[in-house]
Amino acid sequence: MSFSHDLPSLNALRAFAAAGRHLSFTRAAEELHVTQGAVSRLVKQLEEELGIALFRRGPRGLQLTEAGAAYLPALSEAFERMAAATRLIARAGRPANRLAITMLPTFAMRWFMPRLADFQHLHPEIAVDVTSADRPINFATEPVDVGIQYGNEAWPAELKAEFLFAETVILVGAPALLKSKPVKKPEDVKRHVLLTHSTRPEAWAEWFSAAGLKPPTQLRGPAFEHFFMSIEAAVNGLGLALVPDIFVQAELTNGRLAEPLPEHRVQRRGGYYLLHLAGREREPAIRAFRNWLFS
Repeated sequence: MSFSHDLPSLNALRAFAAAGRHLSFTRAAEELHVTQGAVSRLVKQLEEELGIALFRRGPRGLQLTEAGAAYLPALSEAFERMAAATRLIARAGRPANRLAITMLPTFAMRWFMPRLADFQHLHPEIAVDVTSADRPINFATEPVDVGIQYGNEAWPAELKAEFLFAETVILVGAPALLKSKPVKKPEDVKRHVLLTHSTRPEAWAEWFSAAGLKPPTQLRGPAFEHFFMSIEAAVNGLGLALVPDIFVQAELTNGRLAEPLPEHRVQRRGGYYLLHLAGREREPAIRAFRNWLFS
């Protein structure tokens, strides 16, 4: 079966899809790495071929016509499906002895990388590609074999998820800061600048609640996107931080950080899980990695 007589030019369809998303020929041109004039001509060519206007062009910019608004979602889905199929083919063509792993940035830096040499010593035949992501991964469409992610038991049905360990959050601060402004009881924490993890703004409220205290109405400390940023801020005396204990073992050991209230640790409801598409656990590289993690 030939589709060439039924479909307009692929370049024209791409130009329309990009312009429709951005409602701008200029931004579409930037995305496609062509000129604004080229996008405009391709869209005009598509409209002439279809015999219908897809955009209204006015002083306030582009607007989709009713036909254009109906056409755009179907085209966008088609392009995404083509991209997903391409990624799957690319993954299928990868050597069986390469393992693509994704995990949270601080988890990769603070927990996984110090242990990677042990895995490579046991399995020198497996080449590991490590990437970091702090968003949900679509294992069906992205070139990732396994992931280690934080979450709970509510994982998508297509994934096999195995619980690794829970997360225990501890209070830490620089020894010099704690010497100048001691923390002997939970109430003393309120006198300090409190460093916040921007993706877990509820962490301090949980900690104070667990300690039987009402949390401050407003946190006046800076917020950081990743735990490794919060850790460095705490090491440099910017304030107190709440961090998973597995990320600060080195700092606690070498004295760059101290834990003033070890009796007030908080175990969160979630934990770290090993994830991959169900059915792939029989692949040798994934099986080796899984066995190493749980050994």
